[in-house]
Amino acid sequence: MVNSKVLEVRNLLLHYSTVRGVVKAVDGINFEVSKGETLAIVGESGSGKSSTALAIMRILPRNVAAYGGEVWFKDLDIMKIDEEEFRRKVRVEGISMVFQGAMNSLNPVIRIEDQVAEPLIVNMKFKRDEAVSEAHEALKLVGLDPAIGRRYAHELSGGMKQRVLIAMSLVAKPSIIILDEPTSALDVITQANIMNLLKRLKEELGFTYLFITHDLGLASELADRVAVMYAGKIVEIGSCEDVYIHTKHPYTKMLLDSVPTLREDKHPAFIPGAPPDLVKPPTGCSFHPRCPFIVRGKCDVETPPMLYAGEGHNASCWLLEKESG
Repeated sequence: MVNSKVLEVRNLLLHYSTVRGVVKAVDGINFEVSKGETLAIVGESGSGKSSTALAIMRILPRNVAAYGGEVWFKDLDIMKIDEEEFRRKVRVEGISMVFQGAMNSLNPVIRIEDQVAEPLIVNMKFKRDEAVSEAHEALKLVGLDPAIGRRYAHELSGGMKQRVLIAMSLVAKPSIIILDEPTSALDVITQANIMNLLKRLKEELGFTYLFITHDLGLASELADRVAVMYAGKIVEIGSCEDVYIHTKHPYTKMLLDSVPTLREDKHPAFIPGAPPDLVKPPTGCSFHPRCPFIVRGKCDVETPPMLYAGEGHNASCWLLEKESG
């Protein structure tokens, strides 16, 4: 793997205004993705995973209360450039995104090949014949017959639609692809096929992914590193081996314990309580109301920083300070 950063996020912030107050969806997170690497962001629904992707891509709703930080794409801080430069340097050829709902991303009255070819024609000034030819190559790359390009979205199965979205994301040859729950609406067989496709593209063509999922099993299939997100913050980050085997944050451990296992005779556990209200988050560590290891007067008072847990492995938990002390 080439150790060159494609994407680096520093203190990223995205808050929303609501009638109840300000929702701190993404609250000062940091991570990086190197070329040829897959970083998975995992966590419960409402933890801020999809909002992180939207913040990077500047796909923002009207009720944004706060939006800031640094997002470095290669050597450019894309938070500081205007919308037109962002469109040319990031959306066109830099960063692609595959959204959750395939049907919501496909136009029902335009043929598939025209939708895949559109960014090449509109943004990269390809002639239509050349763009359609590239679209057919992209469809072949994701395991679809180019003849499917003549069909409409409603004529395709869920798995085929998802492959079309992946073809659309890679047709302009981006440097990194953001995958936001790309298999969440699919059955397990189709899900496995899509994951095998993503792994093949990574191994054969060196694709770089930011993979957002709530499924720890899927994350382990594709990711080199994992960032665990809770209440708008990253609470643990490291290699898959470190995060899954040498777990340091109680939330990560409880997430892993909730996954059914085939090789061990143990029942899945559950995490008590519910995710915090991001309008009025708890004081101190956001996980402390659900944590079995809470240190009174510490965890419920002061927010823990990211603490060293090993080479390339960090976790936001006061227990680490206790271990090192």
